[in-house]
Amino acid sequence: MLSFYYNSPIILFLKFFILYFISINNYTLCLNVSNTLRTGKENPKFNNLLSKSNHVFFSEIKLQNRFKNDIKGYIQNINNYHSIIENKMPNSLLYVQEDLLNFHNSQFIGNIQIGNPPQNFKVVFDTGSSNFAVPSIKCDKGGCVSHNKFNPSKSKTYATQLKSNKESIYTYIQYGTGKCILEHGYDDVYLKGIKIKGQSIGLIVKESLHPFSELPFDGIVGLGFADPDFGLQNQYATPLIETIKQQNILEKNIFSFYVPKEMTESGSITFGKAKSKYVQKGKNIEWFPVISIYFWEVNILGIYLFDNSLKLCENKKCRAAIDTGSSLITGPSSIVQPLIEKLNFNNNCSNKNSLPTISIVLKNVEGKNVKLTFAPDDYILEEYDEETGLTQCVLGIMSLDVPSPRGPIFIFGIVFIRKYYTIFDNDHKIVGFVEANHNF
Repeated sequence: MLSFYYNSPIILFLKFFILYFISINNYTLCLNVSNTLRTGKENPKFNNLLSKSNHVFFSEIKLQNRFKNDIKGYIQNINNYHSIIENKMPNSLLYVQEDLLNFHNSQFIGNIQIGNPPQNFKVVFDTGSSNFAVPSIKCDKGGCVSHNKFNPSKSKTYATQLKSNKESIYTYIQYGTGKCILEHGYDDVYLKGIKIKGQSIGLIVKESLHPFSELPFDGIVGLGFADPDFGLQNQYATPLIETIKQQNILEKNIFSFYVPKEMTESGSITFGKAKSKYVQKGKNIEWFPVISIYFWEVNILGIYLFDNSLKLCENKKCRAAIDTGSSLITGPSSIVQPLIEKLNFNNNCSNKNSLPTISIVLKNVEGKNVKLTFAPDDYILEEYDEETGLTQCVLGIMSLDVPSPRGPIFIFGIVFIRKYYTIFDNDHKIVGFVEANHNF
């Protein structure tokens, strides 16, 4: 049974981000909350809208139609397209790489600029959501106090999004452990020198103290997809990756995410290419179809300990969201708890070296089954306790029951991406995994 070492900053942060993932991806809909701002009371229509919105969340892409016609030609096209991972890039190819601050090897934080002249923010680049949100200068209480705040009046290019009656547009978001209200607007965004014009952004005008005041970053940049069925959100908040695609900023609409092994090393996100230095020599990228029109999700066919199938996903539909904003590998308790029990893991690290390899089987775009394998060093997290002088081992896999309609679902967070350098392809709606190189 997994136990937490509560004095450990890594565990406290992991715990928050599990709750964060549930909340950020389960906020139900965007709605006008002018009444909330005026009266301090939530819109009475909210619950009715919530119940009516559930049906829009999981219309899946019909993959058989996507690949069955000419699979060889499709794969050849992908392979040619992704030759950019080789060192044969034309000089004209535009890409940008952002180094990410390593926070206890559990979260990776980058920098963006908003407005003209630019204002600086620390953000999490999160493939588990499509929100772009930073604190507003209007937010002077709660979790906003300790963070950088955007001042629209100091940007000559900022524009407030308005409804037809000229009222501002707001979004209410209820989190697992807090809540906030966003005011929608547009402004230019800068990623390491490249300019994204008129990006839709959410300015946090109200925010609860907990848990936001404890976070080491100001906001979030969602790298999920636009939701065509989620009318209000789609109308008021175009995700960053869609804006980049619409403006033809990058020759290739991909981005890649690298996670180091050591806490002293930086992570990296690269827009426009995958970097060969992060790929383990002799390993090839395996490409997998994205099965959701909302998030970067893949199907899971099976889970193995050593070479023995646990028969946990063969007879039921398992899927996983690839989430750069979450720290662990998590999954439904009905599946993960039996796995944890079979591991018989000791958090004093005494049996770490005798633990089995864990393999997750996915089907690639060619229809072939691919095993992604994790050794104990890949799924066990170690932290030294200065007070006791002991090393604490924590399992990087945890039960998490995400409620319907978002769940049940697995979450492949930082623990997964540390082992497998991950490439997100927004042109073909596929995701690539390759064993990461940590020695360069």
